[in-house]
Formats: sequence, C-alpha cells, structure tokens
Amino acid sequence: MHHAQKRKKVTLKGIETGKRMHRRFNPGEWFYSFIPFKVSMGGAAPLVPLLVMDIGGGPADVGVVNAIGSTASMIGGLFWGKLSDRLNRRKVFLVTGFLGTAISTLLFPLAHSVHQIMVINAIYTFFIAATIPIPILIITKVFRLEEWDWAIGRFNEIGGWAWVGGMVIGLLLDQFLSLREIFIFLGIIGFFSVPWGLRTIREVPLHLSREKLGVYASYVVEKFRYIPNMITHLPKFSWGQFRGLYFSTLLFWVGGMLYFTQFPVLLKAKGFDTSAIYLMSIGNSAVSAFMYTRVGKRLQKGGGYETLVKGLLFRTAAFVIIPIAIHVESMFAILAFISYLLAGYTWAFIGISTTSIISHEAKAEERGTLIGTYNIVSSIGAIAGNFVSGLITEYCGFIADFSIASLLIALSIVPLLGEKVKSPKKQVLEW
Repeated sequence: MHHAQKRKKVTLKGIETGKRMHRRFNPGEWFYSFIPFKVSMGGAAPLVPLLVMDIGGGPADVGVVNAIGSTASMIGGLFWGKLSDRLNRRKVFLVTGFLGTAISTLLFPLAHSVHQIMVINAIYTFFIAATIPIPILIITKVFRLEEWDWAIGRFNEIGGWAWVGGMVIGLLLDQFLSLREIFIFLGIIGFFSVPWGLRTIREVPLHLSREKLGVYASYVVEKFRYIPNMITHLPKFSWGQFRGLYFSTLLFWVGGMLYFTQFPVLLKAKGFDTSAIYLMSIGNSAVSAFMYTRVGKRLQKGGGYETLVKGLLFRTAAFVIIPIAIHVESMFAILAFISYLLAGYTWAFIGISTTSIISHEAKAEERGTLIGTYNIVSSIGAIAGNFVSGLITEYCGFIADFSIASLLIALSIVPLLGEKVKSPKKQVLEW
C-alpha cells in the first residue's frame, strides 16, 4: 500500500513537472507576432508609388514621397529609440508601432492628392521605425550569447517570408479588389499583430548597448523604400579606418534609390499592371530573403571586402540591364525581371558584408560610433537618392536615371579596391 502511494505521488509529480515544462517560456515565441505586421507591409510596399501615379503624380512626386518617408523613418528611429531608453520599456513601443502602422495603412485610401500621400506616408514610416531597433535588443537579452546568431537568423527568416507572403496576398487581392481596397484589407491584417504582440512579447527592461548593436546591426530591414538601418541615437561622427567604406556606402545608396524608386514608375509607364509589379516584387524579395539566410551562415568572421565588391559588381550588372531593356522593347519584360531578381540576389552580400567589416575590424570601444556613422551615411544617401531620382527621371528620362544609377554603383567599388581582403579561405562564399 505504501509503495502504491509512493508511485502515485511520483507519477503526479512527473505530470506536474511536464505541465510546467509545457508552459515554460519560449524566448522566440514573440517572433511570430510580427507576421501580420510584415504581411501588411509587404503587400503595401508596391502600392504607395502606384497610388501616387493613380492620382496623377509623376516620377518626381514618387521620389519626393519616398524621400519624405525615409526622412520620417530616420526621425522616428531617433525619437522611439530615445523615448524607449528614457522609459526603459520595449514592449509598449513594438505594440505602438504595430498599431500606428495598421492605422496609417488604412489612411492611404483616403488620400486624393500627392500632398496627402506625403503626409500619410510620413506617419506610416514614422511608426514603422518604432519596430526596427527593438527586436535585436530583446534578442540579446532573452537568448544566451551562443544563440544570438540563430535567433537573429530565425527572426529574419520569419519576417522576410511574411513580407513575401504579403506580396502574394496583394497579388491575389488585385484580381478582384481596387488599389484602395487592397490597402484596407492589408491594414486590417496588420491589426492582428497588436493582440498577438500583447500576448507573446515580454517586457525586457534594458539599456541600449551600442557594442551589441554594432555586432548585430545587419538584421533584415526592408531595404528599398525605408531607411535601411537602425538609428536610435545621433552618434558622434567618426570615420576611423573606414573612410573609403563610408564613401562607397554613400554612392551605393544614392545609386540604389535612383533604381528602386523609379523601377515601379518605369513598369507603369511601360503598361504593366499592379499584378505584374507584384510578381516582379515577389521575385526580388524572395531571392533576397533566401540569400540573406545563406550568406549570414557563411560570413561569420571578418573579411567582408571581397564579398562586398562581388556584390557591387553583380548589382552594377543588374542595373545596367534596365537601360538596355528600354532600348530592346521586345525583350523588356524578361530583361526587367532578370534585373530586379539579380538586384534582390545581391542585397545580402552587400548588406551583411558592410556591417560585418565594421563589426569585426573596429575596436570594441569605437564600434558603436562607427556603426552609427555608417547608418547615418547610408540614410542620407537613401534620402538624397529618392529625391534626386524623381528630378532626373522627370527632366532627363528613365535611361538617364538608370544609367546614372549603374554608374554610381560601379563607382562605389573604387574606394574599396585598396582595402585588404581578410576573408579566410574556408569562408569564401559559394556563388
């Protein structure tokens, strides 16, 4: 009898332990709360320039809308970063970002002038900025040091494919909904991240560590319409030994925005409908997400210059295809798709290698400042490129815009040629 009671007690204890294990906190569960948010953003990304053109705007208007959005994103990053540090809270700002982005998505259908779209897009990107730097900080707090790479990669993967999924949903919706109705549908989807985030995101009070931010600053952020990097504080400017890299970065972002800002405008001018533009964007984002994960696994230690130069060479080739495609009218659709696909393929090599170079070659005490300088330089380049792209296209045409974009990407290689390639042979990437 005594033994039977003892066995029963052990069994009950085992069941209770199992229940506790089942309820044990999963540090990455909150990653999935970003899915509706990213789906909404991915679906809306191709629509903003189309909405500008739908109400009579031209290439210059698209450029200005994007430039204002990028500026608002940079200001938002500074605002949310400073405020979250002061209050030492993270969860509330992620949820605020989800909510504000969803609401502003629903405002786009109400716009009936380019100026209204400028204001709405500024609000939209301002709230998106609230969600950009915080995830990486939470990851460095709730995961063990040896799990950081895996956790960041997993967060990237979930968000990247949700973004692509949003484009697929947008493509399907375009078959029976108008442009403005698609915005409404996507805005509603975005709201689901709010309760999901409230349920799964745990408050993790922490102070911003610029050293951690420096090493892990290269996680995926939507890279063409929005500011590409995390800007939470205005850093003290320091070139360090990376003067050539920063100059290359400035040229790269100006050239990149000349291309990406006007690409949907060019497609629209060539008679492509929303579905075709979605298909192009899906190919670009899907290959970018796939290659980011692949490159991230291989580029683990220093030596990013060789990878960066190769990425820029491939991107130059991608950009040059467009002026050729404009001349070869019969092959335009195929060549444009190849160009956009190749442009997406190269992003991971460029984005990861750049921050990897700074993170691994900078002194620990300078790393945060140098990464901050890089983020500011690339953001200024993106804003300038967005703005100038519209002016060039408006007054000189698409061939001039895409030709200058190609030239700037090619020139961005020059400051890097004298840099020492430090990649060990065992980490050479497979192309």
